[in-house]
Amino acid sequence: MLIADTLKDRQTAITVSELAKLLTLSPRQLYKMAAANRIPNFKVGSSIRFDPGEIREWIEEGRPVLKRKPPVSARPVNNNARLA
Repeated sequence: MLIADTLKDRQTAITVSELAKLLTLSPRQLYKMAAANRIPNFKVGSSIRFDPGEIREWIEEGRPVLKRKPPVSARPVNNNARLA
């Protein structure tokens, strides 16, 4: 059975350890991919989760590198600020 088929009927978010097993990657590698926005992901508190539909599409599209989204907490840097 293909990975995309495994995810077809899945209704709940996928954890890092579950997806690591499906993709035969280490959890550490998945964390790195998520941090670099190379795989669709979202956060629940401080935990990373994966939407099964988005992962399925990502796999079917050949695992493309995603455009980097800035973190919500990102603020512009004021280069003119003086250090105290």
